[in-house]
Amino acid sequence: MYVKKTFNNNVLLADNNGHEVVLIGKGLGFQKKVGQVIDESAVDKMYTPTEDRWLTLFDELINDISPQYFEIASQIIKVAEKKLNTKFNAYLLIAITDHIHFAVQRTKDQIVIRNELLWEIQHFYPTEYAVGQEALQMIDQLFGIQLADDEAGFIALKFVENRTSSQYRTDKGAQMTKLLSDIITIVQYQLQTHLDEDSMSYQRFLVHLRFFVERITGSKKVNTSEETDDVLYTHVFKKYPQAFNCTQKIIQFVKSTLNKNVSLNEQVYVTIHIQRIINEMSQQS
Repeated sequence: MYVKKTFNNNVLLADNNGHEVVLIGKGLGFQKKVGQVIDESAVDKMYTPTEDRWLTLFDELINDISPQYFEIASQIIKVAEKKLNTKFNAYLLIAITDHIHFAVQRTKDQIVIRNELLWEIQHFYPTEYAVGQEALQMIDQLFGIQLADDEAGFIALKFVENRTSSQYRTDKGAQMTKLLSDIITIVQYQLQTHLDEDSMSYQRFLVHLRFFVERITGSKKVNTSEETDDVLYTHVFKKYPQAFNCTQKIIQFVKSTLNKNVSLNEQVYVTIHIQRIINEMSQQS
């Protein structure tokens, strides 16, 4: 293998028999130049994409955030593979990296998003949740930021979703897929835009939207009277009116099709992620 591009001392892009791979390892990229042969003994983790789309997403993300986030995500994945005795698809690196970065930034801004699936994750995926908690400790050691337990649940669910096996796929998969498609259509209509399925903003939104859909299609009764952070709700309502109005259309759709109410906390959650799309749209225009 030889170097194609160095991102920092620990992350680089390499050519492996004509195929591009991402390598992560301590000191792996130190003073390395394009074309140099790589010491494979220094490789801690290799990610081999099976689709061009993966590399596109990787390039977009690594241009936006520090490679440190990829390093910690890779360390977490390595721990998870060992403790869960499983393998994950390459997309987990992107999903974990993006989520950790977003979670750290939200924590710095004192914006807390409650994990509406936390109870289910803790009870149905206790081992994955335990690894998620260990991931929070690793993040704290690197960045000096203690994330809420909700984030351990988010990370645990990403382990479940990105296993190479199909054990997570259930009979309600078709219902969830249809609901996701309908909600995305509502968002595109309300924002008067077309979401590029290969873009980072779309992938980010889709990942976070899955949590919302999991919640409202689950068998556990939704508690719409749970305690709500009224300050945060008011803040989001006033600061992000366009995103909030879009969320209300989604809530109306869920009520009419599934006859289910959506908690204020979940409304805040969806609104914040729609606002991310609006922000990226404004940056591109």
